[in-house]
Amino acid sequence: MTLPDKKDSLEKRFRYDADKNRFYVNFENYSIESLRDIQRIEFIVAEHLSHLEKRVDAIVNYENFTIQQELMDEYASMVNRLMEHFYAGVTRYTTDEFLREELGNTLKKKKVKPNFYESIEDAEHALTVYTWSWG
Repeated sequence: MTLPDKKDSLEKRFRYDADKNRFYVNFENYSIESLRDIQRIEFIVAEHLSHLEKRVDAIVNYENFTIQQELMDEYASMVNRLMEHFYAGVTRYTTDEFLREELGNTLKKKKVKPNFYESIEDAEHALTVYTWSWG
């Protein structure tokens, strides 16, 4: 996967692989700074996936991702909505232990399993090994 930098548009950070029925979200070097950013993410994901007749597995890259602390709760709520509507299973990865802990705890409060891994290989493997149930 090509890694976007901060200048890349948000739309370029999402890719659906129909052969694997897998949705890739690349938040590497991305920063959520407003509620509008969260709303845009939700809209873009819905644009990509709402036409599909089945749920997808998703892998989210959180390497060098930042989010304003006051937006964490709203972000986790948005993630929960996406999982209810579009995802069969989700794994996430970053080498940032602090982000895994902080975002992981916020997701848990919203009844979302964090499923954080340190690498894309581990995240991919988890999707092939585990059976997910989101509702």
